[in-house]
Amino acid sequence: MMKSALNADVVPEFLVSARAAVEDGQIDRAAGLIDAHAIEVVRQMLDKDPSRTDVVFTLAMVLWKTGRVKRAKEWYKKLLEWSQQVGTVYDKLGCLCQFTGRMSEAVQYHRKAVEAEPARPELRANLARVLMETGKMQQGIDMLRKAVEEMPENAQVHSNFLFRLHHRSELNPQSLFDEHRRWGSLHAPIGRAKTSHSNSVEPDRQLKVGYISPDFRRNSVAYFFEPLLDGHNRREVEVYGYGNVEFQDKFTQRLKDKFDYYRNIHGLGERAVAELVERDGIDILVDLAGHVGDNCLGVMAYKPAPVQVTYLGYPDTTGVQAIDYRLTDALADSPESQKFYTEELVFLPDGFLCYRPADFAPPVAPLPADKNGYITYGSFNNSCKINDVIAELWADVLKADTDSRLLLKLKGGQERGIKSHYLRLFERFGISRDRIVLYGWKSPAEHLKLYGQVDIALDTYPYNGATTTCEALWMGVPTVSLVGNCHASRVGLSILTRVGLEFFAASTRQEYIAKATALAANRQALAQIRTSMRARVAASGLCYAKGFARSLETAYRKMWRRWCQDTRYG
Repeated sequence: MMKSALNADVVPEFLVSARAAVEDGQIDRAAGLIDAHAIEVVRQMLDKDPSRTDVVFTLAMVLWKTGRVKRAKEWYKKLLEWSQQVGTVYDKLGCLCQFTGRMSEAVQYHRKAVEAEPARPELRANLARVLMETGKMQQGIDMLRKAVEEMPENAQVHSNFLFRLHHRSELNPQSLFDEHRRWGSLHAPIGRAKTSHSNSVEPDRQLKVGYISPDFRRNSVAYFFEPLLDGHNRREVEVYGYGNVEFQDKFTQRLKDKFDYYRNIHGLGERAVAELVERDGIDILVDLAGHVGDNCLGVMAYKPAPVQVTYLGYPDTTGVQAIDYRLTDALADSPESQKFYTEELVFLPDGFLCYRPADFAPPVAPLPADKNGYITYGSFNNSCKINDVIAELWADVLKADTDSRLLLKLKGGQERGIKSHYLRLFERFGISRDRIVLYGWKSPAEHLKLYGQVDIALDTYPYNGATTTCEALWMGVPTVSLVGNCHASRVGLSILTRVGLEFFAASTRQEYIAKATALAANRQALAQIRTSMRARVAASGLCYAKGFARSLETAYRKMWRRWCQDTRYG
């Protein structure tokens, strides 16, 4: 969680201020500070002293974060001539290309980063991530496994490995559980946890609830979290936010305004954050990230709050014994799955998600099949979730519906190399290239508009979609989902049940094919579902923020009363 500091004595004040503005989410202010004159000042500094690469790193970062990606890339390339940190520069270029959806170029830069500094496992971890996002899943996982072996003390790299294991074509709950427990024993030993707390032992008082996350920004987790934040009864709970967000955005500010108290913890050490939580007197601390990037599980390991919970951002156990509970529902996690969690499962009665549709979502478009004369299936899920198992299943759907097409939107989908990879993948399963349509990066509004070209969404397996499924439903597109034996492969069932469409959740491959093709065969019913879907979703519990917040607060109160009783009577 450390951030690099800028020394105002050696870095121009406008750059110090611009970086601070970017970190605070004041993008417009940052952009205004870096004009043509400011760039010329940096250029003159480098002419006098080419060793001032710290200034260029900062300038390139600010240009990137203020939307001037092409200029940022030019300055990063200049760094290759001057900087001794060649691996870092190539890594930055790779991340920038990944951000803009230029995935083939991102792979090239990340490979050069590893070649330049092979002794840095974190660079291989970044290469592994981009390899997986371009369809080379096993290669990426093997690379991450090696990085973990070479850098066992690096908790974030180890977390990244755990997260990516869920993208494999087959998930074994026991092996996943064992890997997570190993992470916990290495990076969050129970001996680190605080064993006594001075919080007032009053079971019915207002509770201080803290949420800790790296995702208080424009992010799918934040979209599900915001309605909960709005729905909280402030007589029941006082809400604190602890944001490990390096570069805040306008959505960060929007969320900050909704907390009773917000703490920017980026750059603080884990122990310092734990001490801050303790000083704030938090009763219940809720982790929203699990093992995703920049997570705060190291803070949770100190147990700064008497009750600790994990929720929302991760599809599995954390393996951290200092976390007491995990919030879920009885569809996403069956009661029998408790043995695969170090946390006690708490089943919310009305589902574990609350969705707020984007306010920029366009109207639901007419059924594309009526215009095209054929059915278009689609998936907008992360490309990491497209493996051989789901590709073969989708191919079987297309074979059963011989006039149909499959539309995929994924990172780098517009690039020749990425297109070729996925076209070859489906050719292996007997589907000709003319039946696969690929799109690359789209703006959020264009992304939703693209659902106007899809008749039926096909969910991924074994890692189901969540945001993508909710978005498809909001855009009038029914989703067919295959149900598995762990949380990652049961989210589709949970969401579909919430909106009364559990029929579209299949328990076998054959059911999946049958449900998709039966829906495709009845165009009239499909059109009716499409026109009524948005009203159905809006009226469902999936979008009822206040009801969801009451359910969560009831769960928090039960946890708290239990702690009070245990503390009083031992």
